[in-house]
Amino acid sequence: MKKIFKKKPKRKVASPIRMPKGKTQSINRRRKAKFKVKNIFTKKQTRYGNRRRRKQNQKYLIIPFLLLIITGIFYLSFKYILFLRENAYGEKEYIITNVLGFQELPSYKNSEFLFQNNMDDPVVKEFLANGNSAYTLPPQTTSEELEEYYFEVLKELGWEYIQSIPKGTGDKKYGQYWIKDGKGLRIYSKFNDVWYETITQEDARSALASLVQEEIEREMLMATSEKQDLLPDYPWKIQIPKEYIIKYSPTNMDELRAVSFQKMGSNEIIEIYPSGFWKSKELDYILNDYCETKSNEEVEYGVINSIPISFGSNLGLKSTISAGETILVSYTIPNTFNSIVYVISSTEENSPLLEYIVENIKPWDADN
Repeated sequence: MKKIFKKKPKRKVASPIRMPKGKTQSINRRRKAKFKVKNIFTKKQTRYGNRRRRKQNQKYLIIPFLLLIITGIFYLSFKYILFLRENAYGEKEYIITNVLGFQELPSYKNSEFLFQNNMDDPVVKEFLANGNSAYTLPPQTTSEELEEYYFEVLKELGWEYIQSIPKGTGDKKYGQYWIKDGKGLRIYSKFNDVWYETITQEDARSALASLVQEEIEREMLMATSEKQDLLPDYPWKIQIPKEYIIKYSPTNMDELRAVSFQKMGSNEIIEIYPSGFWKSKELDYILNDYCETKSNEEVEYGVINSIPISFGSNLGLKSTISAGETILVSYTIPNTFNSIVYVISSTEENSPLLEYIVENIKPWDADN
């Protein structure tokens, strides 16, 4: 008998390709996770490279900073060496020359001749020829420093020290007084300038007491008199004694007027006359224009001599003028209110009122 064998049913084998349901999502997540890890790793590499580049850039930035520090150290060392040299050998070098108009008189360190831009001006030449000079001091120079400097220097050059008169002394002129070779010398500061004045030995020993006495008598004379003011619209302010008659007159300068003062019973006439625009030309040229303006067929005006003076903080001129047979004393001064130069003249050589006016007159806008 034939044995009948039944075929066994084939077992179902799970396909290696097919994945059970529910596990596909986890595999995708792993793949994504791997992808993310790879990306993160790549980014870390990029950041590391940037960090290296930043460190290299920082190295390049440190180099100029170090150079700046080294330069500063060298500069400070140089300044310190100069400081030690100054302390070891004295003060630093200064420009010192002989004072123009004087022999063997040194100028103050780093000062400059006040009229160096007008050296060819005959007024400046005559000013120097008469034994006078003026220099501009360096900024912030004190009168004490000026006095100490000349007290040390002039003694070494053989000058005899007489005295120093402080400011505000009532019976003497302020300044430092010296004598040498039969001549006197006065040195004094005014604003930011130093002035040198040749005087006699007697004036040096008395500190110009006689000149001060004349000023005191003039001031007392003016103080005892009743005063009158100029018109309110006049560009100058000055009080004039009432015994003087005030007269205003037109000029050839548009609406600008001249004013004159004449004492009753006297022939003296003092006049304030507008003559030109300030800084348009030199003062001596403006004075020449004044003489041409005042000249006529009967009287011819001419300048005999002039010397520079200090008027406030500006430059002025004191001059001697001929008006026919009459000799006038005049002052050419600027008015800072209207920028006009005025000539103040007197028919008397030693006029108390003229000196009083020049010392006390002020522009209209000046403080009292």
